[in-house]
Amino acid sequence: MDLRDLKGKLVTLKPLRESYFPQYVKMFSPKVRDLLHVSSQESEITYLYDRLEKQKVGHTFFYCVFENKENKLIGAIEIRNPQETDSQLYSWLNEAYWGTGMYQEALQLLSKIYFQETNELFYRANVDISNIRSYKALKKHGFIDFGLKKGAHGKQYILVFKRK
Repeated sequence: MDLRDLKGKLVTLKPLRESYFPQYVKMFSPKVRDLLHVSSQESEITYLYDRLEKQKVGHTFFYCVFENKENKLIGAIEIRNPQETDSQLYSWLNEAYWGTGMYQEALQLLSKIYFQETNELFYRANVDISNIRSYKALKKHGFIDFGLKKGAHGKQYILVFKRK
């Protein structure tokens, strides 16, 4: 797996590193945690250590999102191994950066490297039906509706993004 920085016009995706954890937790706001149903910063840190181990063996594409002007960590984006979960996409941006185009660029950068590095034809995302902002952002990127499912916190859209 190619673990290099992915540079765009607005953002740069950098592979997860433990040294990023303090910045990550600072930007992982209560609003974002609530939308993602993450109970605490500590539980997210536990998740990040797990991701580092999976990254070492090529089982996840996990990147921190840095905005280019100040080189500041503003979020995270991951495509998990399809054998691990049916909801492969995990992503968030701090709410101060919503609506800036940065999320769309991060999705584009990650999707490109994911399809270059794997033989996969698509990846999936599950989104709470109450999270209209995320649903619309994924649809704008080109995800297609695949169905509905009962998630841990209520109904979710199942979305699919196909290799071009």
